[in-house]
Amino acid sequence: MSNGKKLDFSEIKLKPRKYQIKAARIALDKRRSIIVLPTGTGKTLIGLIWIKNLLKKGLVKKVIVLEPTRILVEQVTGFFKRIGNLDAVPIHGMVPREVKERGWREEVIVTTPEEALFHEDELKYFDAVLIDECHHAVGEDAYRKVLEIIPADWRLGLSAHIPLRHRKSIERLIGEITEWKVTDPEVSPYIPDWLGEIYETPLDNDSMRVYEKIEELWKNSSRKERMIYSLALRFLSRDGALALKESVMKDTLLAKLLSPLKEEILQLEDLHKEKKLLKVLDQHDFEKAIIFVDRIVIARRIYDTLREFNPVLIIGRRKSSDTKVKEALMKARDPSTKIIISTSAGEEGIDLPSADLLILWSNVVSPLRFIQRHGRILRKTKPLKYVAYLVTPDTVDMNAFLDSILFAKKVGVDIGIDEDTVRKLLRKSPRASILEVLDVPMPLDWIAEATALTESEVRRGLRMFLDSGDLFYVYTPLGRTIARIDHIPLLLDEYPEYFSPSDVKARIIIPRNKRKINFYGNFNEVFKGLSELLVK
Repeated sequence: MSNGKKLDFSEIKLKPRKYQIKAARIALDKRRSIIVLPTGTGKTLIGLIWIKNLLKKGLVKKVIVLEPTRILVEQVTGFFKRIGNLDAVPIHGMVPREVKERGWREEVIVTTPEEALFHEDELKYFDAVLIDECHHAVGEDAYRKVLEIIPADWRLGLSAHIPLRHRKSIERLIGEITEWKVTDPEVSPYIPDWLGEIYETPLDNDSMRVYEKIEELWKNSSRKERMIYSLALRFLSRDGALALKESVMKDTLLAKLLSPLKEEILQLEDLHKEKKLLKVLDQHDFEKAIIFVDRIVIARRIYDTLREFNPVLIIGRRKSSDTKVKEALMKARDPSTKIIISTSAGEEGIDLPSADLLILWSNVVSPLRFIQRHGRILRKTKPLKYVAYLVTPDTVDMNAFLDSILFAKKVGVDIGIDEDTVRKLLRKSPRASILEVLDVPMPLDWIAEATALTESEVRRGLRMFLDSGDLFYVYTPLGRTIARIDHIPLLLDEYPEYFSPSDVKARIIIPRNKRKINFYGNFNEVFKGLSELLVK
């Protein structure tokens, strides 16, 4: 290898596989290159090895890492710090301005291309750029714009798949593609049957203002009205303003309750998820895609938008005759039909064909329906299939998505989204307000009152935060009292007796790989056992 002879893995805590070492060498030898490996095979580790070696060998002074979403910005930053002791700084829209200003002066930053464009003057200081998910660098995408501006000579693109029609243009921006196929014996043992991808679809400013106004009405309403306002929040964040517009034009209680906001609602962007839907279709090569939508008005609009693909629309037996459904299914099964748009049809016993791309536009409240939809992708067809989740952050749409994926995992359906990502998503849901109000430890009913969430919503949120290790609870004179991890010293001062019981025995069971570790005894015995385990 020409640049520094040997690769340095001295600070990398994961042992790289043979193909990862080969890929890192190619990236350092060529200066400008693209590594294409199936998802789940460790592309992020290749990027980390590349950055560490560039810095250690003095080949570059500053590195910028581009990620498509703020979730990935945080996730990759954490991975770099945890696995490579690399002090990378995350910069995205939720980071305070003063922190951003300091961050841009650091050696390695991880950011979104949109944020990079917003700080275009800073790009001239970077001599290396790592482009994760580099298949985005086409058309008018911010990725492409950054790569045209930045003077960085060292460039490494990472992707699971680059469609043939985009390869030449992306190679011009970044470098030559080196690809490992799913059938390659080096990588095939590490490839899952299917892959889940999250696409954030935020509401624009006007839609978010309306969402927050409805949320305020929800907080100050009766129990019956709350149910109606909850529907309105779901329609807007899950389906799009078009669904809410249809609802406010009817003679219903929902229309009556939202009458003060009617004119504002009618002015909103119809479908905030549409651009990401088109992006998903553009970035995947597929034989057949199924788009699941809940509202018929949305399904019909998507059908109109995608007419050039000759799609088929299946809206179920309740809204169509058996003859029409049969005709639609015949068309859906035809190999020339590439896109199927379905409402609840796929969950009503109608046998939709298998697909290699599943797009969930509407995140359903029912975890069972969520799993049923995945049945179309879990059938054995191609070696690799994809599920794209369109999710609206900071809304009830995110809550529904989180509930569904956690339920799916409990019943043994792994949707390929790791625990770190779930934690990041949880902090972008309305349930994050639970952490915000816990300035002091408090019981569940106090949290519900402070957040204006229902007790059932608080319970679901608490379960997730307890599982992630952000919160814990003790029993005090207030009952079951929830606290943040950083409240332990406070509770030790206030209730020392609750942390040193002498006459209580307990059993702790810790799942570890395929076996379980048991501890039983009094407080000191259990504490000693856990301490020894942590040391090991």
